[in-house]
Amino acid sequence: MLYIVVSTEGVSEPYFNTSGLAINQKMYQEDCLSKILIQFIQKHHNNDDYVFWPNKASAHYAKKTIRFLQNKNITFVPKEHNPKNRPQCCPVEGFFGELSSLVYKKGWKAKSI
Repeated sequence: MLYIVVSTEGVSEPYFNTSGLAINQKMYQEDCLSKILIQFIQKHHNNDDYVFWPNKASAHYAKKTIRFLQNKNITFVPKEHNPKNRPQCCPVEGFFGELSSLVYKKGWKAKSI
């Protein structure tokens, strides 16, 4: 799993979860939100001119995650306004599409994680 923050102001350092396990809300909060997202917002969007747009993964909308985001005053797209199966509505999907095409351009195949 790869976690990265992308905005008009830049791109965060990537976080790779190499455990092979699905990310849970604790890992998401500690490794992604606390260490990457909050620092990125403080550095690039300290004027509150942003909206965090998570994907629909269950850890992203877990009750503890929502409370964490609210407690940190992070503006985010609520789950009910986050369309499913509409990658064209979510800008980061275009980023991952481009990244994927570059990675697999010359026939590269993953051997292991």
